[in-house]
Amino acid sequence: MTPLNRIAAAFRRPLRIRLVAPPDKAAAALRGLAAFLHHRTELRYRRIRIDLTIRPDEEGNR
Repeated sequence: MTPLNRIAAAFRRPLRIRLVAPPDKAAAALRGLAAFLHHRTELRYRRIRIDLTIRPDEEGNR
């Protein structure tokens, strides 16, 4: 990526991700998201905002 592209990427709005899940599913989703972003070259140098809410699962387990 050229320096001009890096500057342009810095001014773009951040990529927003909202995740509400139990702890095990949230961890798996974050791992998958990290793997996805690692392989996408056009998303490098892009700001990402992740709103994470951990909730107990439906059975009441933590």
